[in-house]
Amino acid sequence: MNVKSLTSLISLVLVFPLIYLVYSVIGLNFDNFIYLWNNLLLDYSLNTLYLVFLTVFFSLILGIIPAWFISTTKFKGKNFFDIVLFLPLSIPSYIIAFTYSDILSYTGPIQSYFRNFLPDLYNYVNLDYLQIEILAFLMALVLYPYLYTACRISFSLLGSNYINIAKNLGMSQFQTFFKIIIPISRVSIFSGLFLIVMEVLNEYGAVKYFGVNTFTSGIFRSWYSMEDINTASILAVCLLITVSIFFILERYSSSKFKYNYKPNDSTSGNYSTNKFSRVLIYSICLFPFILGFLIPVTFIINNVFKTINNIDFNELINLSFNSFFLASISSIIIVLIAIFFQFIKKISRSKTIFFLSEIVSLTYAMPGAVIALSLILLLSFLTKIFGISIIFGSVVILVYAYVMRYMAVGISPLRSSFEKHPYSFDDTGKNLGMSNFNLFKKIHLPVNNTSIYIAFILCFVDIIKELPITLILRPFNFDTLAVKTYEYAIEEMIMKSSIYSLIIILLGAVLLIFLRKIINKSVDVS
Repeated sequence: MNVKSLTSLISLVLVFPLIYLVYSVIGLNFDNFIYLWNNLLLDYSLNTLYLVFLTVFFSLILGIIPAWFISTTKFKGKNFFDIVLFLPLSIPSYIIAFTYSDILSYTGPIQSYFRNFLPDLYNYVNLDYLQIEILAFLMALVLYPYLYTACRISFSLLGSNYINIAKNLGMSQFQTFFKIIIPISRVSIFSGLFLIVMEVLNEYGAVKYFGVNTFTSGIFRSWYSMEDINTASILAVCLLITVSIFFILERYSSSKFKYNYKPNDSTSGNYSTNKFSRVLIYSICLFPFILGFLIPVTFIINNVFKTINNIDFNELINLSFNSFFLASISSIIIVLIAIFFQFIKKISRSKTIFFLSEIVSLTYAMPGAVIALSLILLLSFLTKIFGISIIFGSVVILVYAYVMRYMAVGISPLRSSFEKHPYSFDDTGKNLGMSNFNLFKKIHLPVNNTSIYIAFILCFVDIIKELPITLILRPFNFDTLAVKTYEYAIEEMIMKSSIYSLIIILLGAVLLIFLRKIINKSVDVS
């Protein structure tokens, strides 16, 4: 088998469950769709789009403005903020939703304080906080780092020429930002927003807890509560079509809008600060960090101390091992496949392999519920055909689903790294008589080792937090930190879930700090 055939086979293995999902829906009775449209689909569609819109809106405010100030202005604590603004990404959306719902509840610290000390103002805080607008803001608090990181790198790589020209034309910092920098950085902004949209569409735990009907919650409800696999399949295909449209739009924007940056020409220090501007910058940078990380983590730690005597440490160790094992194995497989794809694409310069790489990347746009459902349908079909149970509810299937879902996460940093290096590296090596293996070992591996670390960490953190896939496909009596957190929280045992939430957050935070330093060093962000 040649490399092109092998690449095609791997691609087919990764996307075939989704192909079968679409195929399985084609033969269903159209009456199901009519019923869905009249009773459920319109509600799911409007809620999903509204949640996406609000989360994107809040993320734009929380992500772009701090990235601009940190990239262009020198002030004390800049390096500190550059790291901590990345930390909310370690908190899954469902954990911040559970945590703030407890903080804002009737028995929570805020309402309790007003009831006891400010009774005249209590009616102003005694509200129903389980609203879609609140959910969108909470999700933005932990998803904006996708946008912040993309914009932080983009703004730093722009160079000072654009800013200096704007100054010479008499433009203020405000005018420069909106009229020059934002249009130039639209590709980075779109790529960050794409990741946020995909995460919102994938979310289940938070929307379930807040009682918001979205496509993902609808799939779970149809499948688990109503035992209607056909309805769940139709909803999954509708969601698949929706995210495919977002995927195509993101790829179109990336290819259409391109600008030449002047590397290593730092934008840092282009703008001076006075007392008022420093206060403004500190407020803007502290706001997302405090609300998105400091408050929820402090609250969770407080809950852990309150329940420390009741913690089952044996269970905690087992769950931590399960989560760590799944994330490690899946991330290693993802990185190995991603390296193979990018290396073959580089040395072959094949349009076919480029296309296959794009097709595989599409799986990241597929929510976990869609991927899980497609695998269940495919395995059920294969079981009927061959008359045997094909590793249902196994760790193997779970890892398979993780690899499908997060392959694009591993490919993305490796693709950027491989594309930065000229083809002359390979041509010189071949002229010296080097085999493809030696080309990889002596040239590509050392040159791209930083991007390999980045790919592994990104995949690991995402898989540690993953909930929908794990809920559906995990083996019997096989739980993870994410599953246990969700199960306790959904039963209103927030305090008992805190220790599992804390482990997820701390593990993610440590890795993200390390990742932040790697990214800053690799792209010379200052």
